[in-house]
Amino acid sequence: MARINENTRHSNYVIRIVCEGEKTEPLFFTSLCDLYCTDREGLDVRTIPQPYIPEDKEPVNSSRGNYKGRKRRTKQGNKPVEEVVITGVPPLKWVLYARQILSEGVDESWAVYDKDNHPKHEEAFLEANKEIDGKKVNIAFSCRSFEYYLLLHFEYIYYRFDETECGEKIRGKKHIFECGTGKNPEKDCGGRICINGYARKRGYWLETKSSESTFPLVKDNLIKGMVNACRLRAESDARTKEPIYKRNPYTNADILVGRLIGKDTVSYGNSFMYNERGHNWSVRFYEDILNIANNKNGAEYFSKDMIVIYDYEEKSEHELYEKSLLLQSNESKQLPCKLEQNQVILVKVSPGKEVLLLPKFII
Repeated sequence: MARINENTRHSNYVIRIVCEGEKTEPLFFTSLCDLYCTDREGLDVRTIPQPYIPEDKEPVNSSRGNYKGRKRRTKQGNKPVEEVVITGVPPLKWVLYARQILSEGVDESWAVYDKDNHPKHEEAFLEANKEIDGKKVNIAFSCRSFEYYLLLHFEYIYYRFDETECGEKIRGKKHIFECGTGKNPEKDCGGRICINGYARKRGYWLETKSSESTFPLVKDNLIKGMVNACRLRAESDARTKEPIYKRNPYTNADILVGRLIGKDTVSYGNSFMYNERGHNWSVRFYEDILNIANNKNGAEYFSKDMIVIYDYEEKSEHELYEKSLLLQSNESKQLPCKLEQNQVILVKVSPGKEVLLLPKFII
């Protein structure tokens, strides 16, 4: 396949997100990147395919955001965007394409796709796990679909949906039942079978397959979505030893989102270590105790607002310690910390990077 000009390696750190769909995922991640990545110096991140965003007129505002209209962006800067055709058997073809562009100058690539009824899941995961020139393909996988990840921004739910949208094929085209609206009462699953029916029933959204970005639906609850996705994986791990691609429900799309917005999650009982820019310290949350350790020869300073308790429903911060901390060489300090529901420990590591220390989830 010919080299894609817009993936050319320059001095920036280049990330490419290869999406299964042409609407939901590309629009979501393009919207997210426009908000969080555009002004980050030294970073070049883009989705493949690129959704169409009108450049010659004012954005159309709606409850779902500004990305409304046709599917493709026609220009990137002053250059036309090339149409990318990815051939092969899904989902392996998206992983192989993500692998290919890694060899062409891309620093980090992601393949974003759903469970659906794709035949090559095992092969896709095996291919992604191969390290070539020190690089692996990252997979953001959701089951039943990306819509499950969206759902986790509204509530925590562990439930096996068999469809994203109930419907039937007539002359080769799927006609949806719009479950949750009551328009087709005899065929309406009421949210028992399909994700969108569940979402409509609860007033979260009407549909996700339009030409509008779904990102505005969840952009104010990204931390909640990340925490609930981590909780989902913890429950999934406790329930089954099946490979990820055989699980329902499942999502790790939050890891990609966290990568783009500068937030990492650390599971309960695990340590986060920071050893950059002359610092060397670590934090660990376990048994209602936060342990802060200075691991270097020399003092480490922790300002009063550097490590706080964050309530992701109220979107509020609460002090964890009353005064700034100054830890001497190899000194550690243990702070009592009992998290309430909807709370995490938020560590402001550096400008543009935050870490969420998660509670122990009740399975």
